[in-house]
Amino acid sequence: MDSRWIGMGVSCFIIWIWLIVCGLPDEQSAMRFVVLMAIIQMAAGYSLGIYVNRLRQMAYHDSLTGVLVNRRFLDRLIREIRQAKNQHYPITLLFIDLDNFKKFNDCHGHMEGDRLLCQFASILQANVRNQDTVGRWGGEEFVVLLKHADTNEALAIGKRIQEQVRETLSGVTVSIGVASYPMHAATAEELTHKADMLMYEAKKKKDCMVVATR
Repeated sequence: MDSRWIGMGVSCFIIWIWLIVCGLPDEQSAMRFVVLMAIIQMAAGYSLGIYVNRLRQMAYHDSLTGVLVNRRFLDRLIREIRQAKNQHYPITLLFIDLDNFKKFNDCHGHMEGDRLLCQFASILQANVRNQDTVGRWGGEEFVVLLKHADTNEALAIGKRIQEQVRETLSGVTVSIGVASYPMHAATAEELTHKADMLMYEAKKKKDCMVVATR
């Protein structure tokens, strides 16, 4: 739930308790004061909620690219697999690594490297659906969680990402590992491990996508 409304709700509860204890004032001027204090209290609660939302955004999202950090991504994956198990639908995970990124950094500098990472994160977000989740696993490694998507659907998305990277990013390509729940793994940890290993297999060739077979 949005912390802004939680803050306002807590403020209203405090005002309600205060009115029960103290009662409503009889004089009109005192009543106006009570109303003014109630408005200030609710505004303070709303502002505190905005601040909490900002802290949550900073804690959950990568400061450079804006996508989920790996710990929060894994938490999301665990929840989604639990839900997929109950509702019987597939989930596919893409593990993606930028090929030749170190070479790009050495040639163009770290600031340009950071800019490229942001561009790549934007490409990922533009090529997935609203229900999907993008995360940064670490360095130049990214992950994409595709809900209600089997391996074939994930392959189409992966190919589209590869094509856009070739067209958009200077001399950089991507290697992708693809694994699906429940076909290739039974837990979030197994799924991330399998997709990660397949990504390393893809990196041996570069600009390649390797899909789990069992």
